[in-house]
Amino acid sequence: MTGKYDKILEFTPTWISTNALFLKVGGNKAEFLRKLKEAESDGYIEVKQEGNKKFYKRNDNGDSELGFQSIITMMEWNQNVELDKIKELTTIGHKTLTDEGKELLDHVQDQVDRAYMVIVRMNYQSKLKVINQRTANERTERLQQHIDKTMKALTSKFNNDLIREYFQNHVKNLEFKI
Repeated sequence: MTGKYDKILEFTPTWISTNALFLKVGGNKAEFLRKLKEAESDGYIEVKQEGNKKFYKRNDNGDSELGFQSIITMMEWNQNVELDKIKELTTIGHKTLTDEGKELLDHVQDQVDRAYMVIVRMNYQSKLKVINQRTANERTERLQQHIDKTMKALTSKFNNDLIREYFQNHVKNLEFKI
């Protein structure tokens, strides 16, 4: 689902209505609205209301150290939930995923998407000189370590073929076009 998040940011350099944005992004409207709300709650999108219409614009301000720490804290909380679930489950499936296995991998995928979105956004901000490249690199390394910790726990316990198949079918190419 990373592609939708990416597209939302791509098409919001200036104010745009919900419907106009959906027409550009396309796809499942419920999923689009969920990702739009997520981008708003993460602070990546600004929102304003005019009458009964909502308008959205990408927030290009850099995250302060405190803001980044807040993002990391939330990601670590979610990671602890995932790690507990990994310890709790005895299997995610043999030839096909169990419902619990799919739920776990869906949650991991969502968190990986969020981490990569932060990475892409930081690289974009460093190009704009909103944050320096060193800060972007340090934060990227921290986020990559975060992702790796979850993936290592997952792949060391469960069937790697099922995990690989799931992520090959769900990972999107993440590009942020300016």
